[in-house]
Parts: sequence; C-alpha cells; structure tokens
Amino acid sequence: MHKVITLFSALALVVLVSSCEQCSTCTSVSDDPQTFGETLTDEVCGTGRDYDDQIEIYERSGWECTEN
Repeated sequence: MHKVITLFSALALVVLVSSCEQCSTCTSVSDDPQTFGETLTDEVCGTGRDYDDQIEIYERSGWECTEN
C-alpha cells in the first residue's frame, strides 16, 4: 500500500509540474510605416506544447522572447 501511495504522489507531482503556466515577454522593432522604429511588446503565457508553439512563431517572425 505504501508503494501505491508513493507512486500516486510521484505521478501527481509530475502532472502538476508539467502543467505549470509559463510566461515570456516578446519584443520587436516595428517596420510598419506608421509606427516605424517603435518597440513592440507582447506577453505570451501558456502551458506545454501550446506555449512552445507560440514562442516558436514569435521567434520565427524575428521577435526576441525572454522568459519571465
């Protein structure tokens, strides 16, 4: 019974840690003629694969993202 409780606790911990929300601030310099040269910022928050995909899209577009 002790092994079952230990295993359940370990699994619960893994699930809780893997589902923690992460946030990053992404910045870029505008190349739009109306706002040329202004610094653009956007905060991206999410969990797991969704978060990773969002960050990858920003970085492919030339934005720099730093984790908060």
